[in-house]
Amino acid sequence: MPSMTGPASASPDVESVVRRYHRAERAVSWLVVLVVVAAVLAGFRALDPLPAALVAVAVVVIVRVPIVCRGGHTRLAADAEPSTVASEFRSVTPPVLAFQWGIADGIEAGDDEDIGGGSDERSPIRATYRESRREPTASAVGGCQLFGLRSVSLDVEVRSVGTESGALETLQVSGTADGRPWGRYRVSIREGDSRTVVDVEVTTDRRFDLRSVPQTLVAERFFEAALAAQGYRVVDRDVSWSA
Repeated sequence: MPSMTGPASASPDVESVVRRYHRAERAVSWLVVLVVVAAVLAGFRALDPLPAALVAVAVVVIVRVPIVCRGGHTRLAADAEPSTVASEFRSVTPPVLAFQWGIADGIEAGDDEDIGGGSDERSPIRATYRESRREPTASAVGGCQLFGLRSVSLDVEVRSVGTESGALETLQVSGTADGRPWGRYRVSIREGDSRTVVDVEVTTDRRFDLRSVPQTLVAERFFEAALAAQGYRVVDRDVSWSA
């Protein structure tokens, strides 16, 4: 049966990085809304009511229309054994999702999975991260509803997809946010020269609106630190936006 726990247990180093990321991400979310509101108010001051209303609607539509997606490749290196790395990724808290499980209020694990660590089973690992956040939200006409409470859920599945050439194991980490496809990570783990090498291919399964761009840039700023806190070094990273 599914089980619900509190926030994921993480090392102090991971918690520190996640807290700094969360503060910066919240600040950016507020800044985006304030910029939208400022643009709308400027329109009403400079234009007649009808044109100003049209500008307000246009501004809100522009920032909310899904037009961008994201994908690319990251190579990580770790001193841990390949089997240990595989176990960490084959868990309800895979390292590449630290910003998601790290800020979750609770994690609901499916089929009695272990919240704190990996599983040796080859069956899919499933979990749901739940978070309630207070954040500014722009209304349909560009107003600002302060301290709006919004519940967010991310359903995560980690599935073994066999082994590629030279790989100990290949996993697919996929996410569904509030019932909509979110993204996929294809993770190949192999033994390198005196270290474990992890190749991660990331693909978003849907397009995102422009509000997500500043938030993603914040996540990018803390990405290496979050992985380093878990024992991984970023050797190479090439992830980009596309329309």
